[in-house]
Amino acid sequence: MKLSTNTLKRQNINEVTGMLLLQVTKKLAEQLNIKTSKDQLVDNDLLYSWHAHMFLYKRRKYVLVMNNKSRYNFILGGLVKKDFMKFDELMKNGIRKNLLADGFDTKVVDKYMEQCDSVNYAPTSMRNIISQINDTILITKHMWEADEIQPPDLDKTNRRNNKVPFLQLPESHSLDAMKNGMKNVED
Repeated sequence: MKLSTNTLKRQNINEVTGMLLLQVTKKLAEQLNIKTSKDQLVDNDLLYSWHAHMFLYKRRKYVLVMNNKSRYNFILGGLVKKDFMKFDELMKNGIRKNLLADGFDTKVVDKYMEQCDSVNYAPTSMRNIISQINDTILITKHMWEADEIQPPDLDKTNRRNNKVPFLQLPESHSLDAMKNGMKNVED
């Protein structure tokens, strides 16, 4: 099989430097003060590709981040302008913190994070993920209203959200799908 020069360049980027692809909605891109274009979409392992969308709850800014492969998700909350200036680090810390909180092995999480030394931004490309993000936000807001805890307990929310069934996943729960995806990282 002959690979094009562009494909080889993309593979080299992924192999040598490791890359986390963060596909952001227009609303989040504006908040981050970045411009995204379809040219920024690269072939990347779906396990290292995430979609992110900003939403408001009681006048506070939150970002829901969802993995493209497993639909594993978490919320970053109570964000202010300075948080968006260091969003790369906030995102990486969020992934790490939530994987560990969900019981993933520290060595596996470290190995996963080693592949995420750079963050590339691109526009969203998968409408089904955007739909699932919107559903998750709706469910989350209803849970927050029912809990009546202000500000919302994000740790509790993030654990609960990954136990909500997704019909398009073979495993039905995003936490189980992420555990299966992370088995490849262990090797």
